[in-house]
Amino acid sequence: MSTSPKRRGKVEKHNKWGYIFLIPFVVVYVIFQLIPLISTIYNSFYENYRSGLIQVGPNFVGLDNYKELFAGGYFWLYLRNTLIMWVLGFVPQIIVSLILGAWFSDMRLNLKCSRFFKTVIYLPNLIMASAFSMLFFALFADTGPVNAMLTHVGVISEAYSFLSHKWSARGLVALMNFLMWFGNTTILLMAGMMGIDPSLFEAARWMEQHLPRYSGRLPCHC
Repeated sequence: MSTSPKRRGKVEKHNKWGYIFLIPFVVVYVIFQLIPLISTIYNSFYENYRSGLIQVGPNFVGLDNYKELFAGGYFWLYLRNTLIMWVLGFVPQIIVSLILGAWFSDMRLNLKCSRFFKTVIYLPNLIMASAFSMLFFALFADTGPVNAMLTHVGVISEAYSFLSHKWSARGLVALMNFLMWFGNTTILLMAGMMGIDPSLFEAARWMEQHLPRYSGRLPCHC
């Protein structure tokens, strides 16, 4: 079945507006992501630093910077810490976001005030990371309200230094990243779920209801 020229023209017109709306994202990405990335890779092959008032470089050193990076022994430590922070921050975020996205996109649940809750969970994403970090620093400081509350109810006998212990500091950073980004991840996942054809869910429900009774009688074509 061929598409009429008139309808094809409408589709092309809509596609044109889609590309136009993508222009701001592409421009921002190229200026603030792609160009700095290429510049970083380029500068990694040069020796270029300042020692006091003396400027050293830029001198081409090839792969010497990478050799020094791996030979110093700190690379694997940095990689391990990055993976730990990724697991602590991303895994809970994606699990919670998937659950919330499934709830908000399921019309059968008929959730009340869903727009209000979508707005609330997205609001932390609008707060600057520096402001969020200062808030957590104030809350979990040695003389902060969290320590005061725990001491008052008798959970701890003296103030606990959250920011001076390795795992508590990691947990706070992971919690901060989770609160800042899980709303944005929920919206993105929900948009993807709502784009799925409803007939696929109907087929899956039918299979769930009827397939078990036929599973023992399905022919085997071996």
